Amino acid sequence: MDNRRPFPDIEELIPHRPPMVMVDRVVSVDGLKTETSFLVKSECLFVHRGTLSEMGMLENLAQTSFIFLNYFFIRPNEALWDKEKDNLGVISTILDLEVVTLPKVGDRLLTSTHTELVFTSDFLKICNIQGQVSVNGTMALTATMKMLLQTND
Repeated sequence: MDNRRPFPDIEELIPHRPPMVMVDRVVSVDGLKTETSFLVKSECLFVHRGTLSEMGMLENLAQTSFIFLNYFFIRPNEALWDKEKDNLGVISTILDLEVVTLPKVGDRLLTSTHTELVFTSDFLKICNIQGQVSVNGTMALTATMKMLLQTND
């Protein structure tokens, strides 16, 4: 994967639209690892009383993983996220979830995932994802998840 070129806008990489977008920018996609960042804003759906919920951090992890899947399965000259294909990604299992702290409005999340492809067919991909979310250099959440990606090629 080529980190030298600038990354496209987030909405070209994931199917989510505001106010459900939980990633501001791609930091890197390198091998099986992806890093993204996200500034917690008060209008975020997962913010309550100035604090981002656990579900907000998990959604941030899932969207980071989906960005990786788009880069991993990209074919030359193909759009990264093809809205016409109506692909669907879901978290099927969450394991080893540890929440250390909850971010506040104004905090910037740095999220990293390591994705292992465990099954692939023409219409289904199954991945194990190990992820962590940090805030200002401090670990906020770690989780291991299984994600399913249904593709309609």
